[in-house]
Amino acid sequence: MDTAAMRARKQDLRAGLRARRAQTYAGEAGAARRSREAQQLLGRAAPLRALVRSAVETGGEAPLVAAYHPTPVEADVMPLARELAGLGARLIFPAAAGRRLEWIAWDGHSPFVDSPGRGFGREPEGEHLGPDALSRALLVLTPAVAVDRSGTRIGHGAGYYDRALAGVGDGTRVVSVIHPDELLEVGALPRGEHDVPIPAVLTADALVRLVTIDVS
Repeated sequence: MDTAAMRARKQDLRAGLRARRAQTYAGEAGAARRSREAQQLLGRAAPLRALVRSAVETGGEAPLVAAYHPTPVEADVMPLARELAGLGARLIFPAAAGRRLEWIAWDGHSPFVDSPGRGFGREPEGEHLGPDALSRALLVLTPAVAVDRSGTRIGHGAGYYDRALAGVGDGTRVVSVIHPDELLEVGALPRGEHDVPIPAVLTADALVRLVTIDVS
C-alpha cells in the first residue's frame, strides 16, 4: 500500500503535470498542436498496426484491442483506434463499473456518449464484455498523466487501470499513449505496491520500449 508520503507526492506530481498539459493543449493553439501530434502519433504506430494486421491475417476471431476516448487535452488516440478498427480489430473502450472498469465494444464509426462515471471520457453504446475482457486482448492502449523510463505510470488517481492491467494475458501488448513531454526520466515517478509497470509508450515522437525496472 502507498504510504501517506507517497500518496502526497503523487498528488503533487499529478497536479503539476495536469496543469502543464492544460496550459500546452488548451485553446485554439493547443487544439491545433494536439491535432498535428495525433497524425504524427499515427505515423509512429506502424508496429502496432502491423501487430493487428498479422493477427487479422491468421484468421479466426477478430483480435481484441482496448483503447479509450481521450479528454480534449489528452493525446488523441482516436485516429489510431479508427485505423485499427478498419484493419479488422474489435475495439473496446472502458466505462466505470464500481471499482473496476467495464469494457464496451465499438464498431469503429458509431458516436460516443457522455459517461456517467466521474472523471471518465465518452464511451460507446455497444456490447458490454465485462471487466475481464482484457485477459483476451491483443493490445491495450492506456491513458496516463505521465510515464517514466523505468515503466512507472501515474494515472488519474483512482487505480482503475492498475486493477485492469493486473488481469491482462501473458501475450498482451500494453502501451500508454501520452504527449512527448510526458515521458519522464528514470525514477521521476514514485511506484507503489499496486502500480503496474508499463512496458512501452507511444507519443508523437516515437514508440518507445521501456526497461521496466523493479523499484520495490
